[in-house]
Amino acid sequence: MIFVDTSGWFAAIVPSDQDHEIARNWFLQNREPLFTTDYVIDETLTLFRARGEKTRSLQIAKELFSRELAEIYF
Repeated sequence: MIFVDTSGWFAAIVPSDQDHEIARNWFLQNREPLFTTDYVIDETLTLFRARGEKTRSLQIAKELFSRELAEIYF
């Protein structure tokens, strides 16, 4: 399993991030299961909102909490 932190989620999803293409391509090619924590999710959603990404914040929240993207450790 591969741990994904806030910067990875943000870069993969927000096109204006300087590492977007690299992160996006990595996520698309990765075949290993991913995991994150509830603390990382909280930090990630806060970052999205602080950077004016409300719509993306809601979408990533839905995908993360449905465990579509990664396993969550509480």
